[in-house]
Amino acid sequence: MTGQSIDPAFLQELFKQDTLYLIPEEQTIEVAPQVVVPVINAPAPKMPTIPVTPKLESPAPVVAAAQEKENVLEEMAWYGEAVKGTYLLFAVGQDEFNQMPQHVFLSKVLAAVGLATNQVKFGNFLTDDIQNIKELARQQQAKQILLFGETLPVENLMKLEAYKMYKADETRFVRVDSLAQIENNTELKKKLWDVLQKIFLQ
Repeated sequence: MTGQSIDPAFLQELFKQDTLYLIPEEQTIEVAPQVVVPVINAPAPKMPTIPVTPKLESPAPVVAAAQEKENVLEEMAWYGEAVKGTYLLFAVGQDEFNQMPQHVFLSKVLAAVGLATNQVKFGNFLTDDIQNIKELARQQQAKQILLFGETLPVENLMKLEAYKMYKADETRFVRVDSLAQIENNTELKKKLWDVLQKIFLQ
């Protein structure tokens, strides 16, 4: 060695992967003091980033929609065909429901707006399960719905003002009193006629 001081930076660059010990020449010792030259380790290689594809919810299968419609049908008894998209909904006993197409007063009411009982579809709720009238209208593709009585298991039924026409998408609907109440009350007959004109004749 020449006695010249060794530049630690030079050693560090020259021996990047080794641990170096600097032993001074002037001292003779049994165990030389160790001077560790810090070595800058190369940065660890980055692990490749694997893109994680978010799991998307599968759209509801057609089978599920069909099952939902079937469940609604099971909760209702239906009679007739809605030739012009008109539905009359009740919550009455089965015997009374069976007589609806022959009901004289109801026949007159329908005739006043240009319909016959064989041109409308009658629906009777079989369970107390609350149903959404808008969803029911969508499933049945109804254009007009008359809800008879205050006992129908329909969501927010009593928030619907009686004898007032409401509209949801392409469906017009109204809540009225039971057929028996209307038939025996002149004032209710007038209210029914007024709202039926808005639904069918305007």
